[in-house]
Amino acid sequence: MATQRRKKTQSGQEIIEFGLVAILFVPLLLGTFVVGMNLIRSIQANSVCRDLTDMYIHGADFSSYSMQQEAQRLAQGLNLQMPSFSGNQATNTSTSGRGLVTVTQIMYVGPTTASNCAAVPAGSCTNHDSFVYTQQIQFGNSSLSNSGTVTLGTPSGATLATDGTVQNPVTDSHAKLGSAAQSAMAGLWQTTNNGQQPLTDGQVVYIVETYFQSPDLNVGSLAGSGVYARYFY
Repeated sequence: MATQRRKKTQSGQEIIEFGLVAILFVPLLLGTFVVGMNLIRSIQANSVCRDLTDMYIHGADFSSYSMQQEAQRLAQGLNLQMPSFSGNQATNTSTSGRGLVTVTQIMYVGPTTASNCAAVPAGSCTNHDSFVYTQQIQFGNSSLSNSGTVTLGTPSGATLATDGTVQNPVTDSHAKLGSAAQSAMAGLWQTTNNGQQPLTDGQVVYIVETYFQSPDLNVGSLAGSGVYARYFY
């Protein structure tokens, strides 16, 4: 009889305990799901970025719509979109997709005595001893472009050809990388650490940056904001 009375007074206790535990474990479970799905997308974004960089160094012209379509196929499921066009186009970002691809070629211009400076009129080698843009192509959603997704900046103000090639990279001051990007590139490439040889005049670096949003992985305050990848060659 005493046991039966105790059970009656304790009825519903398990529900209360479960509710208290759920307060802790449900957010943990949701967070695990968001992080796990973003990890999968991060792996896919890295794979896409690596493949695009490999294509770029082997001559792929991403200013053409056919090559941008190829990038779209590689990024299947990541919602990379871009309008169709004919010919060549350096910027194709009038879209509302969830992806942005930035393809950049950078060259190191040596001292004034080096061949790049010697090939221009005396005193006009504005960008000596600096990294300069020689080409940049961008396609996808332009609203995703910021310092976190296009880390090397853009050749704003420089004269570009239709395929994104900078017309006068040695003499055009607008072709020179910004101070932050300049310092970052110098730290990566103009160093002798670990036996590394600094770049010499005229050597180039190929860079592809990809960014894909993950708004479908937002669960309350747990946000899957997006995944970013960058490859240098």
